[in-house]
Amino acid sequence: MKKIIALALSAFLIISAVFAAESNITLTVERDESKWTDLKYENLPILKILDGKDGYVVIYQKNKIGVGQTVIPKSWALGNPENPRKLKFRNTKNPNESFMTIVTKGGEFKRVILTVPMSKNNSMWGLVDYSVPLEGTDKENLDDIVF
Repeated sequence: MKKIIALALSAFLIISAVFAAESNITLTVERDESKWTDLKYENLPILKILDGKDGYVVIYQKNKIGVGQTVIPKSWALGNPENPRKLKFRNTKNPNESFMTIVTKGGEFKRVILTVPMSKNNSMWGLVDYSVPLEGTDKENLDDIVF
């Protein structure tokens, strides 16, 4: 019985060694730089969003040192085939996980994605005085963002 098990084990080892020696296939994939994209994104934690008449005031954290703020026009959420929308919202349940994603392509601003709780009853949301117009609601990009 022991001779049969030893014979089967040695046959298995010999066969597996033969198959391993025959498969000299390299598993590396050639990288084609023509298929690479110049699309980049930056994530910034959001501390507070203030809802205004014509835009949102977003208070964000800068590289874990300091706080910055920017105005995002509400008109960016509207889009058409000629001008795609520049503002998108994503829902998150936890306000501590809120962040702002700024997408650029070739160094040019493409869109901003706000991942925040969608309920305005959440403590993440606040209000700006609707009678006072916000400055910066006519801008075309987020060049005022300091990382």
